[in-house]
Amino acid sequence: MVHLKRLAAPPHLDIKVKEYVFTIAPRPGPHPKTECIPLLLILREYLGYAERADEAKKIIKAGKILVDGRIIRDYKFPVGLMDVVSIPDTGENYRILPVYRKGLRLIEIPREESGVKLGKIIRKMHVARARLQLTLHDGRNILFKEVTDEVRQINTRDTLKISVPSQTILDHVRLEEGYYALIIRGSKQGLHGRIIEINRDTPYPSKATIRLSETKIGEVSTILDYVMVVGREKPEIILPL
Repeated sequence: MVHLKRLAAPPHLDIKVKEYVFTIAPRPGPHPKTECIPLLLILREYLGYAERADEAKKIIKAGKILVDGRIIRDYKFPVGLMDVVSIPDTGENYRILPVYRKGLRLIEIPREESGVKLGKIIRKMHVARARLQLTLHDGRNILFKEVTDEVRQINTRDTLKISVPSQTILDHVRLEEGYYALIIRGSKQGLHGRIIEINRDTPYPSKATIRLSETKIGEVSTILDYVMVVGREKPEIILPL
């Protein structure tokens, strides 16, 4: 896909739909095309550091923009949930997070938080030589050469707190009642609160539900797969209000 019509663009993109016909299409990468923002649009539409696409391309190709601590020179690179966008020249750091009724947005974060990232575990499997591999929501694969009892207790839908870009595991947060969670998909995307009930008593695992309290609109319920646990007593990262 070379171009994307603005009328067909995902609704979370903060672009003027009727001003032009086409916009930048994200390149295939760590996030689905419907759940990401192309890097060029972040620079031009969201941050306002360029007025035209060619200006934004020059900044990106000069290596001025970091995503998760790595220089990205691809202006179509898909930036998605929990990714950290850093601009060393200005000292700015942003995290991509869902905002209620607005979709994915850039939330400014302090420098000390720019080196950590939360990743939801979507797959757990054994690979060659009896090693264990965890796959996170952003496509990262974390390999364990030694499968200890502590590693065996890590389950899908849990969250890993890792350092970027080294991918060192800093913490493991289980999906449990009483912990803090963020809704990352669906009509309630962007709401966050404390888990008060997890209902897995269903013949279809994909239909398991979860209830959160203390959100900005009160108690809400959604599908379990739409939720990401982000902390124990409080969130491990800054979340939008």
